[in-house]
Amino acid sequence: MTDNTSPAIPAARRILVVDDHLDFGNFVRRVAEKEGFHVDLVDTAASFRDAYRQAQPAIVCLDIVMPEEDGIELIQWLIGQQCKAAIYVITGHNPSYARAALEIGRSQGLNIAGVLQKPVSLITLRDVLSAAGEGRTAIAAD
Repeated sequence: MTDNTSPAIPAARRILVVDDHLDFGNFVRRVAEKEGFHVDLVDTAASFRDAYRQAQPAIVCLDIVMPEEDGIELIQWLIGQQCKAAIYVITGHNPSYARAALEIGRSQGLNIAGVLQKPVSLITLRDVLSAAGEGRTAIAAD
Protein backbone atom coordinates (compact mmCIF):
# COMPACT_ATOMS: atom_id res chain seq x y z
CA MET A 1 0.00 0.00 0.00
CA THR A 2 1.22 3.49 -0.73
CA ASP A 3 1.05 6.51 1.53
CA ASN A 4 -2.01 8.58 0.73
CA THR A 5 -1.95 11.08 3.55
CA SER A 6 -0.81 13.90 1.29
CA PRO A 7 -3.25 16.82 1.35
CA ALA A 8 -2.62 17.25 -2.40
CA ILE A 9 -4.78 14.20 -3.13
CA PRO A 10 -8.46 15.17 -3.22
CA ALA A 11 -10.61 12.69 -1.32
CA ALA A 12 -12.84 12.20 -4.36
CA ARG A 13 -9.84 10.90 -6.33
CA ARG A 14 -8.90 8.09 -3.91
CA ILE A 15 -9.53 4.49 -4.93
CA LEU A 16 -8.99 1.37 -2.89
CA VAL A 17 -8.70 -1.87 -4.87
CA VAL A 18 -8.81 -5.28 -3.20
CA ASP A 19 -8.15 -8.26 -5.44
CA ASP A 20 -6.18 -11.41 -4.76
CA HIS A 21 -5.03 -11.39 -8.39
CA LEU A 22 -2.45 -8.64 -8.36
CA ASP A 23 -2.18 -8.61 -12.16
CA PHE A 24 -5.75 -7.38 -12.34
CA GLY A 25 -5.26 -4.98 -9.46
CA ASN A 26 -2.21 -3.50 -11.13
CA PHE A 27 -4.19 -3.11 -14.37
CA VAL A 28 -6.80 -1.08 -12.47
CA ARG A 29 -4.05 0.94 -10.79
CA ARG A 30 -2.30 1.81 -14.06
CA VAL A 31 -5.52 2.90 -15.76
CA ALA A 32 -6.80 4.83 -12.73
CA GLU A 33 -3.53 6.66 -12.17
CA LYS A 34 -3.54 7.75 -15.82
CA GLU A 35 -7.03 9.13 -15.16
CA GLY A 36 -5.73 11.19 -12.22
CA PHE A 37 -6.68 8.93 -9.32
CA HIS A 38 -4.59 7.89 -6.35
CA VAL A 39 -4.82 4.11 -5.94
CA ASP A 40 -4.14 1.88 -2.98
CA LEU A 41 -3.95 -1.79 -3.94
CA VAL A 42 -4.25 -4.67 -1.48
CA ASP A 43 -4.71 -8.40 -1.93
CA THR A 44 -6.28 -9.62 1.32
CA ALA A 45 -9.34 -8.80 3.39
CA ALA A 46 -7.21 -7.92 6.42
CA SER A 47 -5.07 -5.47 4.47
CA PHE A 48 -8.26 -4.05 2.92
CA ARG A 49 -9.65 -3.17 6.35
CA ASP A 50 -6.43 -1.41 7.35
CA ALA A 51 -6.19 0.46 4.04
CA TYR A 52 -9.86 1.48 4.17
CA ARG A 53 -9.46 2.98 7.63
CA GLN A 54 -6.37 4.93 6.54
CA ALA A 55 -7.45 6.05 3.09
CA GLN A 56 -11.19 6.68 3.51
CA PRO A 57 -11.49 6.19 -0.27
CA ALA A 58 -14.22 7.67 -2.42
CA ILE A 59 -14.23 4.55 -4.61
CA VAL A 60 -13.77 0.89 -3.69
CA CYS A 61 -13.12 -1.83 -6.26
CA LEU A 62 -13.95 -5.08 -4.49
CA ASP A 63 -13.21 -8.57 -5.76
CA ILE A 64 -15.90 -10.96 -4.58
CA VAL A 65 -14.13 -14.33 -4.72
CA MET A 66 -10.97 -14.31 -2.61
CA PRO A 67 -9.32 -16.85 -0.33
CA GLU A 68 -9.81 -16.65 3.45
CA GLU A 69 -12.60 -14.04 3.34
CA ASP A 70 -14.74 -13.17 0.38
CA GLY A 71 -16.09 -9.88 -0.86
CA ILE A 72 -19.53 -10.49 0.61
CA GLU A 73 -17.95 -10.62 4.07
CA LEU A 74 -16.20 -7.33 3.25
CA ILE A 75 -19.52 -5.87 2.08
CA GLN A 76 -20.97 -6.75 5.49
CA TRP A 77 -17.96 -5.14 7.18
CA LEU A 78 -18.41 -1.99 5.07
CA ILE A 79 -22.05 -1.84 6.17
CA GLY A 80 -20.83 -1.77 9.77
CA GLN A 81 -18.40 1.01 8.85
CA GLN A 82 -21.23 3.08 7.35
CA CYS A 83 -19.19 3.29 4.16
CA LYS A 84 -20.11 6.15 1.83
CA ALA A 85 -17.73 5.20 -0.99
CA ALA A 86 -18.97 4.15 -4.41
CA ILE A 87 -18.35 0.40 -4.52
CA TYR A 88 -17.68 -1.51 -7.72
CA VAL A 89 -18.07 -5.25 -7.25
CA ILE A 90 -15.73 -7.26 -9.44
CA THR A 91 -15.79 -10.95 -10.23
CA GLY A 92 -14.25 -13.39 -12.63
CA HIS A 93 -16.59 -16.14 -11.43
CA ASN A 94 -20.29 -16.79 -11.58
CA PRO A 95 -22.00 -13.39 -11.84
CA SER A 96 -24.59 -14.48 -9.27
CA TYR A 97 -21.97 -13.92 -6.53
CA ALA A 98 -21.58 -10.31 -7.58
CA ARG A 99 -25.33 -9.83 -7.88
CA ALA A 100 -25.75 -11.19 -4.34
CA ALA A 101 -23.18 -8.71 -3.05
CA LEU A 102 -24.93 -5.91 -4.92
CA GLU A 103 -28.33 -6.84 -3.45
CA ILE A 104 -26.97 -7.22 0.10
CA GLY A 105 -25.05 -3.96 -0.04
CA ARG A 106 -27.80 -1.88 -1.60
CA SER A 107 -30.43 -3.28 0.77
CA GLN A 108 -28.29 -2.05 3.68
CA GLY A 109 -27.66 1.41 2.25
CA LEU A 110 -24.27 0.97 0.60
CA ASN A 111 -23.57 2.76 -2.65
CA ILE A 112 -22.97 -0.31 -4.80
CA ALA A 113 -22.29 1.55 -8.00
CA GLY A 114 -22.08 -1.47 -10.26
CA VAL A 115 -20.73 -4.87 -11.13
CA LEU A 116 -17.78 -5.52 -13.40
CA GLN A 117 -17.23 -8.98 -14.86
CA LYS A 118 -13.62 -10.03 -15.46
CA PRO A 119 -12.00 -9.74 -17.84
CA VAL A 120 -12.75 -6.02 -17.75
CA SER A 121 -11.86 -4.21 -20.94
CA LEU A 122 -9.72 -1.09 -20.94
CA ILE A 123 -12.61 0.89 -22.45
CA THR A 124 -15.08 -0.28 -19.79
CA LEU A 125 -12.66 0.53 -16.98
CA ARG A 126 -11.95 3.98 -18.39
CA ASP A 127 -15.70 4.64 -18.72
CA VAL A 128 -16.28 3.57 -15.11
CA LEU A 129 -13.43 5.75 -13.85
CA SER A 130 -14.54 8.71 -15.92
CA ALA A 131 -18.07 8.45 -14.54
CA ALA A 132 -16.78 8.00 -10.98
CA GLY A 133 -14.46 10.98 -11.35
CA GLU A 134 -17.45 13.09 -12.34
CA GLY A 135 -19.51 11.81 -9.43
CA ARG A 136 -21.66 9.55 -11.63
CA THR A 137 -21.44 6.10 -10.14
CA ALA A 138 -24.22 4.11 -11.79
CA ILE A 139 -22.80 2.08 -14.64
CA ALA A 140 -24.26 -0.05 -17.38
CA ALA A 141 -22.18 -3.05 -16.36
CA ASP A 142 -24.56 -4.01 -13.55
